[in-house]
Parts: sequence; C-alpha cells; structure tokens
Amino acid sequence: MKTVKIIISAIFTACILAVSLSPAAGAVSINAGLDQLRSQWSRATGPESDGLGIEYSYYIPETENECPLVVLLGGAGEGIPSGNELKANEFAYWSSEEYQAMIPDAGGLYIQILKAPEPVYFDTCPLAPMFGAIKDFAEHHNIDKRRIFLGGWCIGASGVSRLATAHPDYFSGIMLFSPRTVITKSEATKIKHMKAWIFASKGDTYSNYATFALPCWENLKDAVPDKTQVRLTSSTTCPRAALLMSHYTWLVAEQDFAPGVQAKYTGLKTVDGNENTVASPEIFGFMAALKEGETARTVSETEEESSGEETSEEESQAESVTDVTAPYKEETLSETTAPESETIDKPADNVKIKEFPVAAVCGGAAAAAAVCAAAITLIKKRRK
Repeated sequence: MKTVKIIISAIFTACILAVSLSPAAGAVSINAGLDQLRSQWSRATGPESDGLGIEYSYYIPETENECPLVVLLGGAGEGIPSGNELKANEFAYWSSEEYQAMIPDAGGLYIQILKAPEPVYFDTCPLAPMFGAIKDFAEHHNIDKRRIFLGGWCIGASGVSRLATAHPDYFSGIMLFSPRTVITKSEATKIKHMKAWIFASKGDTYSNYATFALPCWENLKDAVPDKTQVRLTSSTTCPRAALLMSHYTWLVAEQDFAPGVQAKYTGLKTVDGNENTVASPEIFGFMAALKEGETARTVSETEEESSGEETSEEESQAESVTDVTAPYKEETLSETTAPESETIDKPADNVKIKEFPVAAVCGGAAAAAAVCAAAITLIKKRRK
C-alpha cells in the first residue's frame, strides 16, 4: 500500500512540475474566430460622475509587461444591449495572439471599448464619466501611461476629439474613422503633440468627406511640428456599414491592413502630413510605438514610477475632478454571439504566427521524468 501511495505521489508531483515549467496558455489565435476571441473579454462599469457610470468591455493582455492601452468608442446604436459595444464590431481581432505579439516594446495591448449610454451618444455624453472610466481602468492595470490612445468611428469619433482636446496631456494619439466632427484649428493646436490618423471614404453617404474628414486633416497636419506623426487613409469607396454606403472605414483597421481586407476598398491610399505615401501602413507599429527618444522601461523603473504616482495622486486628490472613490465593478461577458454583418476574410495572411516554445515543454517533461525515476529508486531501496 505504501508503495502505491509513493508512486501516486511521485506522478502527481511530476505533473505539477511539468505544468509549472511549461508555457502558460496565451491569447487565443486569430484562427479561432471572433466568438472565441470575444470569450477572452470581460465587462466592468466606471465610477459614477454626473450621475452616470460608463459600462465597457475590456481585454487584458497575456503578459506581465507594462503595455499600451487603446480606448475605442463606437457609433450610434452600438451600445444596446450591454455587451453590444464588443459584438457590434470586430475589434476583438486585436486581442488575438498574433496581433498582441505585434505591439512594439511590450508584446501586448490593453483594449477598452466604452458603451455609449443610449439615447445619449459620445458626441453629447458628459465627458467626466467617460474619462473617469478610462482613468479608473488605467489605474487598476499595468498600463504604460505614455501610450494611451483613442479610436472612434462615426459619432464615436466625436467623443474621441472631445476627450483628446479636454485632456491633451493624458492621451498619446487619436484615430478618427469616418468622423462626423471637425477638429478646429485651435483644437488641433491643443493636441499637436499627439499622433493622429484619419480614415475616410470620399463616397461616404453619411460622414461627408469634404465636410468632416478633410478639414480635420488640414487642421491637424498644419498644427503638428512633425508631419510624419499624422496620417490620412482615404479611399474612393469602402464597404457599407448598416444602411450607410462607403462608411465602414474602420474595417481596414480591425484587421490592420490585411491584404484581403484592402481588396474591399477602391482607391485606398495612406499618406503622412507631408503628403508622402505610406507604403506599408500598420496600426500597431504606428499608434502603439514609443515616440522618438523614448525607451521601454524596465520593471524596476516601472515600480519606482508607480510608487511616485501613488503619492502624487494622494496629494492632488482634492484638486482633481476626475478622482473617484467608487468601487471597481467587474462582470464576466457571457454572451459572445457574433454581430450580423457581412463575412470578412480572416486576417491571417499578414500576421506572424508565434512558435510554440517546445524547449520549455521538453524541459518540463525531463524534470517530470527525473522525479519519477527518483521515486522508482526509492521504492527499490525500500523493498531491499
């Protein structure tokens, strides 16, 4: 009986050791599909401000590194019911293992998609609860606060421009997809240090290119000192969004310029502020990259800064209108039904598949074998 117990104990120990030395399960592959990718996400509600707490869906990267954060704001109707802010678009692709591995100097990206509190949309929603949800999320996770950028489509682009110009020192960049807003010259001056990228179609039947996108572009490129830090992706036509023709400009961003998606556009072109063509545009390589002169921080540097930030927050709590004391609420997103939309090619043709670290598994197996061998030797000695 003792011999059996020893064998069982040895096998159990070997299994634990093998698991501990094997690589942890990473993010889901893009080939698993949107349902599986969305199942990685969770939901939470930001702190109340002006009598309102903003709900949102979020993804936490599979890394201990300090990572950038992108905050996304959808268009009208994408927040009903709860969870639709994730299911009404395909930005869950960004949480795939392949795309997460593309993030410069981090190997991961936090993603937060805010839910508009319909019937109020992001063009008129109070700013305080929106910014409060972002700031609260950033304070609770290992986020590189030098790299918090915004993206929004249609009316959501209005919310992006409002947030960026109201908090120009907090955000590092903006993306406006089919914007239905105009960033004025004075507003462009406020955010001239940020990266900016506009996506627009000249055939858009709702967000007219000449009325919205073009003046935004002209004002931004005139304001920024470094013209390479702003981009415009335009097209003659693009896929439709709901009933709106040539409005789905964010499709090419959801799949980061995958060749199969680019084929759905006509006259697709990306230029920088100097009107030079960008041959190989990449969302992550541009928006999530550190600015020139910045370097990735070490763990010790991050810990020291975090300690300093906590003290600073305590000292300025009385002055800050965005500081909150409400508890951090979380709930798991259980519904993962894909949105009803046209079929999109899987963006697997322009991403690198990470190789599984076989060496780590072999090391774990070898250690397990060693434990089993030691157990057998012990049993033999006891029998003698």
